[in-house]
Amino acid sequence: MKKNYVLIIFLSFIVFHLLTACSSKNSQSVKGNISQNNTAITDVQKTEETDELNERLKLYKAFLQNEISSEDKEDKEFLYLRDYCNRVVPEEDGIRYALFDMTGDEIPELHILTDISYSIHAVEKNHLVEWFEGDRYCSPLNNRVILQKVELHNIGYIFLDKKGEEVLCVWFGKSGNDYRFSTGGEDIKLSRNQWEKLKKPFSAIGSDRIKWKNIDNLDF
Repeated sequence: MKKNYVLIIFLSFIVFHLLTACSSKNSQSVKGNISQNNTAITDVQKTEETDELNERLKLYKAFLQNEISSEDKEDKEFLYLRDYCNRVVPEEDGIRYALFDMTGDEIPELHILTDISYSIHAVEKNHLVEWFEGDRYCSPLNNRVILQKVELHNIGYIFLDKKGEEVLCVWFGKSGNDYRFSTGGEDIKLSRNQWEKLKKPFSAIGSDRIKWKNIDNLDF
């Protein structure tokens, strides 16, 4: 029991820092006079960022309209929106999308939730690629962690790197009076108090920054 308790404290420490790292935003305050040259450079950078964003949005819209495909980087397949749905002709009210930045570059990725899957798509070398794919129980949180809520007390939190690769998966499970916790290895049995205390910071993470819309509302 003592060994498990030490392990829980250690894992809590790691998870706390991961949560903090994921939710923090880089900010910098620049004081003093800015030269005209620096101002001109900043204006050019802003223009380039706007152009890049506009190009991405065009690709996102074309994908949502089944006009272009997205490359599955693992299997090297090119999939259309309809391939992420259970129906041959997907019903519009069964598909939702959101634009939300997952990499910290302030340019949003395309999130799609269908009747069978959740996927994130990004742009690489001027074409669309599948950045992450999960089941329909997945959804993003404000700190860029993926929530996987299969049931009320069967919940996972998936941490991703900037390439969409899984770094860590934290899981909380409860069945009756049996409380479990895992980070990908063997489940650890906890007391109710330990389980609730460890789960509390995860449960506090919101998702209000992600604005889901129906696919028939392409207002970007």
